[in-house]
Amino acid sequence: MLALTDFSFEFAGRYLFRNASWHIKPGQKIGLVGLNGTGKSTLLRIVTGEYELREGLLTKPSDLKIGFLNQDLLSIDYTSSVLRVVLEGRKDLAALDKEIHRILDHIEHTPDEKSIQKLTELQDQFGNLGGYDWEANAEKILEGLGFATADLQKPLNQFSGGWRMRAMLAMLLVEEPDLLLLDEPTNHLDLPTIQWLEEYLKEYRGTYVIVSHDRTFLDRTIEYVAEVAHQQLFHYKGNFTQYLEQKEERDEMMQRRFDNQQDFIRQQMRFIQRFKAKASKATAVQSRVKMLQKLDKIEVLEDETRDLNIRFNIRVTPGKHIVNIKHVTKSYGDLNILENAEGEIIRGDKIALIGANGRGKSTLLRMIFGSEKYDGNIENGWNVEPSFFAQHQLESLNLKNDLIQELATVGGEYSENELRGTLGCFLFTGDDVFKKVKVLSGGEKSRIALAKTLLTQANFLLLDEPTNHLDMFSTSVLAEALNAYKGTFILVSHDRTFISNVANKIWWIEDHKLKEYPGTYEEWEEWYEKRKKDKTLVLPQKEKPAEKKQEPREHPIPKVSKNAMVQLEKKMEELEAKIKTLDAAKAKVEASLNDPDVAIDFEKIGILTKEFQDIEDQIGKARQSYEDAMEEWMEENPQ
Repeated sequence: MLALTDFSFEFAGRYLFRNASWHIKPGQKIGLVGLNGTGKSTLLRIVTGEYELREGLLTKPSDLKIGFLNQDLLSIDYTSSVLRVVLEGRKDLAALDKEIHRILDHIEHTPDEKSIQKLTELQDQFGNLGGYDWEANAEKILEGLGFATADLQKPLNQFSGGWRMRAMLAMLLVEEPDLLLLDEPTNHLDLPTIQWLEEYLKEYRGTYVIVSHDRTFLDRTIEYVAEVAHQQLFHYKGNFTQYLEQKEERDEMMQRRFDNQQDFIRQQMRFIQRFKAKASKATAVQSRVKMLQKLDKIEVLEDETRDLNIRFNIRVTPGKHIVNIKHVTKSYGDLNILENAEGEIIRGDKIALIGANGRGKSTLLRMIFGSEKYDGNIENGWNVEPSFFAQHQLESLNLKNDLIQELATVGGEYSENELRGTLGCFLFTGDDVFKKVKVLSGGEKSRIALAKTLLTQANFLLLDEPTNHLDMFSTSVLAEALNAYKGTFILVSHDRTFISNVANKIWWIEDHKLKEYPGTYEEWEEWYEKRKKDKTLVLPQKEKPAEKKQEPREHPIPKVSKNAMVQLEKKMEELEAKIKTLDAAKAKVEASLNDPDVAIDFEKIGILTKEFQDIEDQIGKARQSYEDAMEEWMEENPQ
C-alpha cells in the first residue's frame, strides 16, 4: 500500500529519522508509539506528503486516498451545518448529489429526454456508491460520537474545539479512506465515545495508523506496533501490551548478546596484547586482529526515557473528613447538573470522577474547590489544604516568564536551587530552566503546571485531565507518584489505564445525583455492565473491616516435638545441598552463555537464557523454603 524506504528527515536542526524504513500493508491496524518529540506526528505528515523527503523514497499508488485527523483541523471555521460538513467527507457522493439536484431543477422547468437519461445514470451511480445510505450513515456516526440529533443542523463554528474535532473525525469515518491516520483521536472524547470509537474501528475495513497515549484504547484497536525511537522505526506484531512484552524480551536478549560479545572481544584483545611482540604468535595475533575488524558489532540502544521523579508531599495531615457535600444543587439555565446531591470524601480516598462530557465533572471539581457557585453546602474538614490542577491553568501560565520565575509564583519560599531541583524532577535540566514558557510544547506546559501543583504541598488534590499532553511514560510516572501520595485526591480523566492504576473509588453523576462505587475501575466496569442488563442491581455497600475475635484456648499449644526438630534440621540440610547443586548448574549455563561460539547463535542463546531463568527460579524457591525452615527452627531454639 505504502512504503518509506531508507529515509532520513531533519527538523529544526536535528535528525528525527536516519535511514529508517516503514512498509504499511493493506488491512493493517497500526499503533504508532514513542516518546513525545521523537517524530510521530512528523512521520504522519511525511506519509501524507505535507513534508517532502530529501533523503529516501516514499512509494504509494497515485489513487491512494489518505485521511488525516490532526489538531490543525481545529482552526478551520465551518459555517455549514455539522451534518453537511460531515457529508462533504464523501466528495464523490457530494458532487453527484449536487449534479442530480441541478438536473432535477432543470427537468422541473424544461424537461427533455437527454436530461432524464442523464438523471437515471447519475442516480444509478449514486446508489451503487452507497449514496442512499450516505446521510443515515453520517447521522449514525455523529450520534455515536456524542452529537445530539438536534445539533446536526447547527453551524459547526458554534461548537467548541473538542466538538469540532469530533465532527472532523466523523467526516473521515464517512469518507472511509484507504489509509486513515489518527493523531491523538481520543484527546477530545469522553469515555462512552472512546468506547464507541473502539467498537467502530474493530469493524473498520480499511487500513489505519493511530498515534495515542491511551494504552487501553490501543490495546483494543491495533494489531501491529511501529515504535519511533533512536531515529529508527521498530516493528512488532500484536497490541500495545504484547509490544511491551516483546520489546522487553528483545532488549534483554540484545543485552545478553552484547555482553557476551564484549567478553569475547576482551578475551581476544588480552591475547593480542600478550603475544603481539612474540614472532611465534604473529600469525595467530594477526588472525585475531582481522577477525575483530570483520566482526559484526552488536549495539545496545539505551532507553530514551529519562528519570522523571515526581513526588507530591503534604505540609500537614488533615482530619478524617476531607469534604462533605450536602443537599447541593447546580444548574446552568435549563440544564440541571445536580439536584440535592450528597457525597463525602474521606482522608486517603483516591477518587476518579468519570462519565460523558457535559455531565458536570469539571464543574463539580470547581464547586468542591470553591471557585464555582452552587446551592447547598460543601464543607472542607479540619486542616484540609486543597490544590487544583486544570487544563485552563496551562492557558494561565505567564508566557513571558522563564521556568524558574513561573515556579516562583507559587513557591516564593523556595530557593532557586530548590526550584531547579523541582524542575529537574520534571525533566527540565541545565539551561532548560531559562526557557520562556511561550516556547514550551503542550506536554512541557502540562509538566510545569503539575510542578506548580507539587510545590503547594497540598493534602487534597483536585486534578482535571492531568494526563492530557503527557506521553505514556510521563503518565505512568504520574500514576506512581499519586499511588505514593499520602494525601487525598479526586481526578477527572478519560484514560482508563491511568484510572485503573490510581483510583480506589469511582464517582459519577447519574439522574442529577452523585453516585459512588467503593472499588477499582475494573470492578465498577464489571458491575456497571451487569446493571445494564439488570436495572434492579444496587450499589455494593462499603465494606467495614471485620473484627478479629480471639477464641479462648482450652489447652496451651504444645511445643514442636524432638522428632519434628530432627526432621526440620534434616530438611534444612537437604535444601542446602539442593541450593549448592543448583548454583553449580547455574554456573555451567552461565559459562555456556559466555562462550563466543554460542554468542552468535541466537536460537541457542534463547534456549540457554530460558534454562538460566528456570534455574534461578528454582534457587529462589529453595532459598525461600530454607529461610522459612530456619525461621521455624529459630523460634524453637531462641538464643
